[in-house]
Amino acid sequence: MRPLWVVFKKEFWGYFRSPLAYIFAVAFLLVANGLYLNTFFLARVCDLRALFELLPLLLLVFVSALTMRLWAEERRGETLGLLLSFPFSPAYTVLGKFLGALVFGTVVLAGTLVLPLMLSLLGDPDGGALVAGYLGILLLLAFYVALGQFVSGLFTEQIAAFVVTAVAGLGAYLLGTDLVSSSLESWLPGVGGFLREALGLGPHLAPFFKGVVPLSGVLFFLVYVGIFLLLNHFTVAYYLRYARRPLLAPTVLLLLLCGLFAGALLSEVRLPRLDLTEEKLYTLSPVTRKVLARLEGPLRITYYVSAREKLPPMMRNLSQEVRALLEELQAVNPRVRYAVVDPERDPDLARKLRDRGIEPFAVQTVERDRVSLRRVYSALALSYLDQPEEVIPQVVPDSLSTLEYDLVSRIYKLTLKEKPVVAIFEPPGAFGRPTYETARRILEELGFEVKGTPLTRENPLPKKARLLVIFSPGKLNDRQLFEIGRFLHRGGAVLLAASAARFSYHSAPDGRILATPLAEDLSVNKLLEEYGLVLKKAILCDEQRVTMAVSQERELGIFRALVHVPVNFPMQVQVLSSQMNRRLPVTHGLDALLFLWGSPLKVERARLKEEGLRLLPLFYSSPKAWTEKVELGAFSEEDFRPPAKRQRYLLAALVEGKFPLPFGGKAPPWPGKKSSKGKGDPSRQKSGEVAKPGKLVVVGSGAMFADGLIEIFDNALFLANLSEALGLSGDLLALRARLRPVRYIREVATGEKLFWRLFSLGVPSLFWALWGGVFFWYRRRSRERSMGGRT
Repeated sequence: MRPLWVVFKKEFWGYFRSPLAYIFAVAFLLVANGLYLNTFFLARVCDLRALFELLPLLLLVFVSALTMRLWAEERRGETLGLLLSFPFSPAYTVLGKFLGALVFGTVVLAGTLVLPLMLSLLGDPDGGALVAGYLGILLLLAFYVALGQFVSGLFTEQIAAFVVTAVAGLGAYLLGTDLVSSSLESWLPGVGGFLREALGLGPHLAPFFKGVVPLSGVLFFLVYVGIFLLLNHFTVAYYLRYARRPLLAPTVLLLLLCGLFAGALLSEVRLPRLDLTEEKLYTLSPVTRKVLARLEGPLRITYYVSAREKLPPMMRNLSQEVRALLEELQAVNPRVRYAVVDPERDPDLARKLRDRGIEPFAVQTVERDRVSLRRVYSALALSYLDQPEEVIPQVVPDSLSTLEYDLVSRIYKLTLKEKPVVAIFEPPGAFGRPTYETARRILEELGFEVKGTPLTRENPLPKKARLLVIFSPGKLNDRQLFEIGRFLHRGGAVLLAASAARFSYHSAPDGRILATPLAEDLSVNKLLEEYGLVLKKAILCDEQRVTMAVSQERELGIFRALVHVPVNFPMQVQVLSSQMNRRLPVTHGLDALLFLWGSPLKVERARLKEEGLRLLPLFYSSPKAWTEKVELGAFSEEDFRPPAKRQRYLLAALVEGKFPLPFGGKAPPWPGKKSSKGKGDPSRQKSGEVAKPGKLVVVGSGAMFADGLIEIFDNALFLANLSEALGLSGDLLALRARLRPVRYIREVATGEKLFWRLFSLGVPSLFWALWGGVFFWYRRRSRERSMGGRT
């Protein structure tokens, strides 16, 4: 191993003796960190996927410059023969040069570690995903170094080696893209897809960037690194053996073909993978096992998919991924049976599937230099006992990350004895108020039977209702409040979302956007105060706010057009994961919420204790929040000035326990009635009724669940979690929490943004500049000392 160590030290420290290496290192870090920071504070996403997706091309340029001298310099200086005359195998020389360049490249790449440091201080990044991403980048770096070293051995000119390495690496990168592979596939059927899997870098890097370390991906890069190093060894070994030089070209061709077939084989074979994400997002969940244990009969899952050769290249491995998941489900419970069927082989079957909601869908692809659409099948159908069939009409590569939840949630619905009922309060005369059709659709997709109720004598709560949802109810009479309280008393669950006001945005004559508050009736507080909490009659404002776009009609010359105007009022509050109670399943999978036009909650601990109720906070405002009274008028952003004293407010809470009957247990009469004790009253209080444990969730904003707003951040997921926890057993909560794709950083002030930009760009560059200066100063002093000793 000593020869290897000698060559490694020579090559590694040789980079530090070259000013060009410092220039490339500083340039690489400035470009990589700078491009990442360019959009980081706008997107506020707390991960490094944007950096990892940039690095394949940036590293290619850097490594091409790094490796162009490895052998070309030896050949041009005619020192290769001397190097190979040393008393050790050329394999030590090849491996030593490779390790020297690889370690130097890794040291330079370490300059990007200031970005994970920044993320950890501004948010809560997934450490496992960062480790997996950097592992993938290191394997890619090894691939590029081995490729560049092999190419360098073929040329005497360093520029030629640089260009050929860059072109070869770019070709491998482009072959992994959908555009190039689809275009090749249209001209040479089968070739585009084969090269995508056999040599394309993208498909093998993508799992690393998600936080998964696939054994097939690791082997793919190691195989090519080994092949390039072996080719480099043969190139160098044949340099002094003229008789063997004619064998070099066939050897190169044979080994490259072996690499292509090995890469293609690795994409076909199912090998283990290591899920490094903190939440184990890509590992079969224990919840899945629990749901499958509910099966009382055979569950048949049929995957309808077009033949592999008819799928576009980016979907070629889709069937294999889906089949792997179905095999895992079958291994957990043998009652799960699956089949893979190509409907295009049977026209009669295709017609029957159309009636069941399964049709081919269009996929965009590139064929013969033009963009075209190809219609393919990729759908799942689930059949269980005599239940209606559940269908997932489209399964595409982007949906693989949610496929486990999509399947298990449908299996759960199939195993329910009867559809759970959710009642949504629908006040009469709600014209002009926010609508909640999207929220209703979310509840239906969760498997609930959703029924609207105005809570009147003629239309009371449905008898089988498990959950009552109330969004911005407005004025409620005493009997309606009593019915809600009685529902809680009988063990029901209530989700109440309301606030003291909502706002209307409009343009002022000078072009500014003004906000006009519209007061909301909080008569629901009459019920809530009996349980120890109320909604404050004030609007929450917070410096941690969200910029929203408001559509306004503006005059553009002689025309009038709708334009989107950004508004940044302090009542457009963003709630980050650090402000949530992460111990509760309903908030565990959330990263950010839009808390719009909300009101804080006021808690009376003594009353809660007196009634034997337990309050669990769901989320708070930031410490930089304050409240504003609901006043008449139109206000601009400048009118909302934060006071000197600000604090954190409770914004949502869960109360559970045995709720007492409101109004002392005496039911108030319905409006227009003198008494509620008649025989015709279907909801009169039964004597001796025992209270059962119920649940009440109070959220200080109803607008956050309104149409057009619920899709912002994780508001829809929050509603789904609440409905699941309150209306069902909550089994799917942990599984749904694994779906979170994005983590966000906290709100960052302008000065702090500037600091992090300077820190991330300046510290790595300054380190290399100082290191270079110290290194060259030390060499110069050593040289002067040496020359002085000789004289």
